[in-house]
Amino acid sequence: MSSFEKILTSILDFNLKKLSPIYQGFLVACFFAIFISTCSYFSNEAKMSKDAYRQIFQKKISGLIVKKFLDKHNHMSHTFTLNDSSHVYGYSIIWEKAEIGDSLFKKANSRFVKILKKDTTIVIDMNLAFKYHDTFPEK
Repeated sequence: MSSFEKILTSILDFNLKKLSPIYQGFLVACFFAIFISTCSYFSNEAKMSKDAYRQIFQKKISGLIVKKFLDKHNHMSHTFTLNDSSHVYGYSIIWEKAEIGDSLFKKANSRFVKILKKDTTIVIDMNLAFKYHDTFPEK
């Protein structure tokens, strides 16, 4: 029997009741710590998503993409540099669809981002991009 099979067999034959109560308590505490950490991570991720949504919702974007890069100084964020030297963070769906030479356009307080390509226009609804459907009133 190979060492992998021995390890797999010992894992499958594991019985929690054979452990002393101290180890049982330790395993249960580890399980709850992992569970609580996971829950707090995902609740924080939802908060970050809402904050990012609010930021892009309020922002006006207009310009030609001249550079597309990962910003090392901002946690490797997907970033575009526009022809007026402004930086726009390329939220995942925008990053995938926009290329150098395309134009980005978004009105302030609007959830729709337009990517103007040479032959097509792509309209992205940020509600779908962020999976955040608390709508803000549009002007």
